[in-house]
Amino acid sequence: MSISTIIVSYKTGPALHECVKAVLASPRIDQLIIVDNGNDPAMQTWMDIQAQKHPAIIIIRGQGNVGFSRACNLGARSATGEVFLFLNPDAILQPGTMALLQTALDEAPAGSIIGARLMNPDGSEQRGSRRGRLTPWSALVSMTGLGRFAHVHPVFTDMHQENQPVPDTPIAVHAISGACMLISRADYQHLGGFDESYFLHVEDLDLCRRVRQQGGKVIFVPQARIMHYGSTSKSNRLIVDWHKATGLVRYFVRFSHSPLERLGAWLLAAPIVGAVMLRSIAITLKERLL
Repeated sequence: MSISTIIVSYKTGPALHECVKAVLASPRIDQLIIVDNGNDPAMQTWMDIQAQKHPAIIIIRGQGNVGFSRACNLGARSATGEVFLFLNPDAILQPGTMALLQTALDEAPAGSIIGARLMNPDGSEQRGSRRGRLTPWSALVSMTGLGRFAHVHPVFTDMHQENQPVPDTPIAVHAISGACMLISRADYQHLGGFDESYFLHVEDLDLCRRVRQQGGKVIFVPQARIMHYGSTSKSNRLIVDWHKATGLVRYFVRFSHSPLERLGAWLLAAPIVGAVMLRSIAITLKERLL
C-alpha cells in the first residue's frame, strides 16, 4: 500500500534536514508532504530546493501557524497514499523501521494505529513512546514526580512506560506519541482526523482514545526505532506548555462520562494547569541560570 508521510514544521531548525533525508531514503514511502507552519527564509528556500529535486515532496505554505492538529489535517487532505505516516520534523527514521511499522499495521485489527519506540540521541527510550491510561490523577502523578513512589503503592504508577521492560513483540497500549503514527487513510478519515480544537499537545492522546473507542487498537512496536531530538522548535516554552495544560483540561472534559465527571474535570482544571505551568517556569528559570 502506498504511504504518504506528513510532517508539520514550525521553526524546526537543522533537524528537519536529517528528517527529510531519512524519509527520502525509505523505499516504502511514496510521498512526503511538509506543512510549513512557519520557518525562517533560509529553511523555506531549502524546502523549495528539495521539492524541485524530488517530485515526491509537496510543500504546503501560506496558512501561518495554525497548530499541529489543523496542519496535520491540512497535509492529509493533500496526501495520495493509502496509509499516512505522521512524523515530527525532528524524528529520524532508522533503517528497517518502516517495514516493521507497516507489518504491524497489516497484522493489526481494522481501525488500529501504530507507533514506534522513540529514542533519545544517547540511545535511551524517550518519554511518551508508550503510555498508560490518561486520567486527571495519572496526569498529576506524571507532572509532579509522584511516580517515584510507585514502589510504595501502584496508585503512584506513572502513565509513561519508558522505564518498564521493553516487550519482545508489538503490544497494545493506551496511547503512543504523535511524533510517529501510522494509520490507514480510511481509518483516519473515519475518525475525522485530529481534533483541531487542540492547538499543540494532547491531540495524539485524543486520537488514540478515539481509536480504542471505535474498536481499533493502539499498537507499540518496540523493534521499530525513531531517533527523536525533541524540543528543536524555537518556541517559547511557556506558550507551548500553556497549550499542553489547556489541552489536558479539554481532554478530560471531552471524555467525561457524566455531569459529575465533567464537574470534577473542571474542578481539577486549575491544579492541572498550575502544575504544568509551575514546572515550565522552574525549567525555564533553571535553563536561564545555567
